[in-house]
Parts: sequence; structure tokens; C-alpha cells
Amino acid sequence: MRILLTGIGCPGGHALITNLKLQDPEMFILGTNAHEQAVGSRMCDAFEETPWAYEKNYVDTIIELVKKYEIDIVFPQTSWEMFELSKAGDEVRKHCRLLASDHELVNVCENKYLMYEHLKGKMDIPKYYLVHTIEELEEAASKLGYPENNVVFKPPVGKGNRGVRVMTEKADRFDLLFNGRPFAKYISLDELRKTVEGKELPELMVMEYLDGREYKVNPVLVKGKMLICSVKDRLNYASGLAMGFEVISHDESVEYGKEVMKHIPMDYCVDIQLRGGVLMEINPRVSTFIYDENYCPPYLALKLAMEEMTEAEVERYQKNVPIGKKMFRYYGQVDY
Repeated sequence: MRILLTGIGCPGGHALITNLKLQDPEMFILGTNAHEQAVGSRMCDAFEETPWAYEKNYVDTIIELVKKYEIDIVFPQTSWEMFELSKAGDEVRKHCRLLASDHELVNVCENKYLMYEHLKGKMDIPKYYLVHTIEELEEAASKLGYPENNVVFKPPVGKGNRGVRVMTEKADRFDLLFNGRPFAKYISLDELRKTVEGKELPELMVMEYLDGREYKVNPVLVKGKMLICSVKDRLNYASGLAMGFEVISHDESVEYGKEVMKHIPMDYCVDIQLRGGVLMEINPRVSTFIYDENYCPPYLALKLAMEEMTEAEVERYQKNVPIGKKMFRYYGQVDY
């Protein structure tokens, strides 16, 4: 199998490339990234620098690389690339296969407001409002019980916690300033007013603050049907990035994930993020897996997409989910 794997500088790229090669040492991996300083560039069989996904010639560049390297399947690893490549899915599929869901569904997942609107009235989801002004934000927060209750605001489309804040009157500002890490998570209404004064507020979602454990439901799917599924418990964060997970047995989260996918029937690998037992977001692409010798869901998704395995054959791997196995990320270094 010859694959084009995008975004090989992302946090999960190192582990994904390593484990794909463990499953099939003969697999040819062309890694791509928007800059050469990507750890995966030294792990793949070949590397090509590409434009950013939002740039006009991105898709054309990917198609040219598919033809140059005789690629069998394109594997988008980042959200932006998944969005653009699924949007151009018909054109890409003229030349090779594409490990992606229908663009309409990818778009629903990428926009949290559309995602919740799609699920509204069908299942249990958080309360939320879409706002465009500070006055609308204050009104929405009041409806959600602020200031007695904390609320969250975030852009409908965004990644890496950009623009996400917990609005609260309960945080100790002195403690946050001198003891907290320098990543602003909390803000009061008064602080927000002063920050946006005289400026146009971007479109935001205001929603109830979800408390409780954060779980990630990671299936391999065909049209919303879960063939295999693992659940991760998030253990810690650093610099806005989850740095540790443990695979757990959590039937309630799996069943909730099945209900979500019944209404948003995705394909292959997705990441369903829950907190307090309800949906926070869906990443319509591969996420961090905890791998094992006989458990590599992205490899199974590739085999499925290439029609080299049947759904029934993939389902047999459920027994190999490594319950109790943990992972942690750490900072390494490449000298060049």
C-alpha cells in the first residue's frame, strides 16, 4: 500500500507513522507538511513540503503528488486538510482513494454550532446560544445562570482552544496571576467588556460549562456504524495539549458515541469528545490512539478503505482494545 499522509508535524504524527510501519513494514508513506520542520519528515519513505490547506493551490499540489508517487490512498491527518480534501473529494478520487467522510458531515463537525443544531431535539446535548454582540453574549450568559453558574464562550469554528474562555466571577485573580500557568482560561464579564470595548465581537457560541471527566470516544466507522471503538480518559494537559491518556472500559460513553454517529454517520476514524457525559465536539479525523501490537485502528481504516479487509474482519479486533494501557507525550529534539 502506498499512502500520502498529511500533517506529519502534528502531535500524533510520530506515533501514527511508527505504528503504521509496525503493522506493515512494506507500506510506502509519503509524508507532507506545510513546513520542513516536521518530525515525520525523517520517518517517512519520502517527504514533500506543501502549501497550507487554506491556500489556493493546496488540493492541486496534493493531486500532483498522488500522480508523482503513484499513491493508492490519501490520509488527511489534520482538521484543515480534512476539510479541504473532503470538499475536493470527487476530484481527489479520480486519482486515488481518500480516507475521509462526506464533506457535508465534515463541515457539520467542524462548526460546533452546526453540530449542535444538527443534533438538537434528537439527543442530550448542552444548552447553547449563537451571539454576535457583547449585549447578546450577556443575555445568553444570563439565560444560562451567570454569574451563579460558569459559562463558556468559543468560536463555532476553531482549534487548539483558540478563543475559548470560561466566564466566571469565582476565580481568584491574584492566585491566577501569581500561581497559575500563563495560559488564560478564565475571564470575568467585566474583563471581557474591557477587552472588546470599541471592537467588533466575532461570532461566538455561549454554552453551559460542562463539568466532570473528559472522555474521548475513538471508533472506526462505516456510515456511522461502529466496527471497533476505544475510550480514552484524559489524564493531563500542558500548553493546551492533552499529554496523557488511559484506555478505559466505559460502555456509557460508547453508547453515547453510537447515538451521535447515528445522526452524523461518519466514516473511518473520528474523535468524539465528551465531558460530563455529553458532547463537547467531534474531530472528523484521526486523533491520538493508544496503540498495541494487534490494535492499530488507523491501519484497519486504511485496509477497509482499500477493500483489503471486510467490516466483519475489522470487528474482530474489538477484543484487542488495550484496556488499562496508558500513554504520555513528551518533548523531544531533532538536530539537523
